[in-house]
Amino acid sequence: MWSKKSFLANVMVCLPLALSVVSAAEAAEATKKSIPDIAVGGLPLQHLIGRIWSQSPAVEAAKAAVASMLARQKGASRARYNPELTVDAERTDINTFTVGLSQTIDWGDQRQSLTAAADADLLAAMAALAGMRKQVATEALAALARYQTALDMQQLARSRTVLMKRFMDTVEHRYRAGDMHALDVSLARLAYSESLLKRVGIETELAESIAAMQAVSDLQKSSWPTLPMAAIPVPEGQASIPAALAKLPALQVLQMRLQAAQARVRLAKGAASADPTVAIRLGREDSSALFGLSLELPLFVRNRFRDDIAANRHEVVRAEEEYREASRRARARITASQGRFENMLRAWRFWQVTGRQAQQEQQNLLAQLWQAGELTASDYLIQAKQSIDTQATATQLGGDLWQAAIAWLDASGRMAQWLGLSMQTMNSGEIDK
Repeated sequence: MWSKKSFLANVMVCLPLALSVVSAAEAAEATKKSIPDIAVGGLPLQHLIGRIWSQSPAVEAAKAAVASMLARQKGASRARYNPELTVDAERTDINTFTVGLSQTIDWGDQRQSLTAAADADLLAAMAALAGMRKQVATEALAALARYQTALDMQQLARSRTVLMKRFMDTVEHRYRAGDMHALDVSLARLAYSESLLKRVGIETELAESIAAMQAVSDLQKSSWPTLPMAAIPVPEGQASIPAALAKLPALQVLQMRLQAAQARVRLAKGAASADPTVAIRLGREDSSALFGLSLELPLFVRNRFRDDIAANRHEVVRAEEEYREASRRARARITASQGRFENMLRAWRFWQVTGRQAQQEQQNLLAQLWQAGELTASDYLIQAKQSIDTQATATQLGGDLWQAAIAWLDASGRMAQWLGLSMQTMNSGEIDK
C-alpha cells in the first residue's frame, strides 16, 4: 500500500524522466486556457463569482466604505471656511445699527491638504474593495475545489466498496466450493468492512466541503461548475514578482495610507499657520453713516501646534515601515506559493504521463490473474488496495494542486487576470450577468 508521502517521493525520483516525455509546448498548451471558457456545468465561473460578490456582506461593507470615502472626498474639496454675517443693533440715547461680513482666509492651504488626504483615503478604500472581492473569490474557488475533490473521493470510495463487496462474494463462493480457507473469508469480510468505514469518513468530508461552499454562496449545487485540470494556470518566473507586488490590493491600500499620512503632515503645518480673518461693517449711528474694516490674526502663544506636526510625521514613518513589512511578507508568500504550486504541477504531470497508465495496466492484469485463480486472496487484496490507494492519492494530489494554484493566484494578485476580469471590475464595477 502506498501512502501519499511515499507516492510523492516516488514521483520526485522519477520526475526527470517524466518531464523528458512531456514537451514544454504541450504542457503550456494544456494550461493556457482560461477557467471561465472551459468550466464544466453550472454557471460560467465569471457569473458565479459575480453572484457570490452580490450576496457577500463583506463586499457590500467594502462598497459602503468606498461610498463614504467618496462623500468625504467631495466634502474635503470644498472651501475650508464659510463667511460669517453679523448684525448689531443698539438703542440708547444714540441709536446704532451695523451689519458686518467676515471671511477667514485659508492661508495655510489646508483645503488642498485635506483634498489630497481624502483622495488617498478614497483610493485606499477602492483598493480594499478589490482586496475583499479577491478574498471572497479565493475562498469560493478554494471551497469549490475542495468540494470537487471530495466528490471525486466519494466516487472512488464507492468503487472501493463495490470492489471489496465483489471480492468478498467471490471468496465466499470459492470457500463453499472448497477452494478457499475460512481465514480468506474473514480477510475479505474485514476488507469490506474497512471500505465501508473509509466511505463514512469521505462522506463526512464531502458534507463539510458542501457546508464550506454554502458559507460563501447561497447558490444551489446545480450552479456550481466543475474545475477541469486543463484549466490549471501556468506559473510565472521569479522576474515577475515586482510586477505582481504592484498589483496586490493589500499593498495598494498601505501605499495610499502612506500618501494620506504625508498629506496630513502638510495639513498639520497648514493648521499651524495664521489664517487671517477680514471683516467689513456698515451701519448708521443716528444720522451718521458707519464704515469699519478689521483684520484678525491668531496668536500662537499658548499652542504652536508643533506636537501635532511631529505626531503626523511619526505616522508617516509608521506607514512607511508597515508598507515595507507587508511588501517583504508578500514577496515571501509569492515565492513560497509559487514553489509549492510548481512542485505540485510537476508531480501531477508525471502522474498523467506514467502513473495513470501504469495504474490502469495493473488493475487489468490484477483482474485477469484473480479470475484465473493465480493469486491468493491475501495477494489479490494487497495489490487491489495498493491500486486503489494510489488512485486516491492521485485524486487528492489533484485537489492539492488546485488549492496550490488558487493560493498562488491569490498571493501573486493574478486572480482577476485569470478570471478574465479587469481591475476596474475588481475595484468598483459589476460583472455582466
